[in-house]
Amino acid sequence: MEKKDDEKFEDCNENKEENINLENSKNIESENKINLEEEKLEKEKEKKEEKKEKEEKEEKEEEQEKEEEQENLNLSDEERENELSEEEKLAIESKIISERKNAGELYKKGDYIQALNIYSLLLKEAKRAKLKEQLIILNCNKGICFNKLNDKEKALNSFSEALKYNSNYSKALCNRMLIYNSKGDYIEALDDYNKLKTIDFDLWKNYAYMEYELQNNAEKKKKEMTNEMLGKLKDIGNSILGNFGISLDNFKMTPNGQGGYSIQYQNNK
Repeated sequence: MEKKDDEKFEDCNENKEENINLENSKNIESENKINLEEEKLEKEKEKKEEKKEKEEKEEKEEEQEKEEEQENLNLSDEERENELSEEEKLAIESKIISERKNAGELYKKGDYIQALNIYSLLLKEAKRAKLKEQLIILNCNKGICFNKLNDKEKALNSFSEALKYNSNYSKALCNRMLIYNSKGDYIEALDDYNKLKTIDFDLWKNYAYMEYELQNNAEKKKKEMTNEMLGKLKDIGNSILGNFGISLDNFKMTPNGQGGYSIQYQNNK
């Protein structure tokens, strides 16, 4: 009788284990389904976001195209009439090249003002015809004339204008460097000098002797500017601290031996 009860007990335990295993299997299967569903939802979300980004990008491109079209539509009748053909542009360029030679001859004779006037008139034509190369050369030539007339600021402006159309135009860069140096703008002069060295080594060689002096002068200029800035900051600080009866002179900075500084207050009265 006991044996039968034991067998029943064992059968009961086996059934329980089977039920537990079955339940665990169902739970795992359920979890897998949930994970798959989550992955599916995540992928759908990513697709929606990609689609949204793509649509937004297309909308922006369409808006940009519309704006460009609108800009073209907004051109006045006068502007459309003044739009030059390629043949007209070539004719203007040919005229500019010819007149440039005449201005060059005047420059050689020392008639800088007359040469400058011709270059200025030719610039208007070059702008109208949108001749980039001529705009570069004419602005540079204007700068050379202004420099001969000792008008440094207008010369600088002309060379900088030429460099707007071509930042690597070495002739304008070299002339601007020399003017910056003569005006004491050593930091700007050094920048132009270093750039000239990389874009036109043959031209740069003529001014290689300037490097050491330029570097020293630029370094001194930086220190002067730093001291001037610190002086202004000190004045601002003192104007604020003055409300409390103290100034920055009451604070002393001493090295702390760890690469930094410690600040101590001292009464100078």
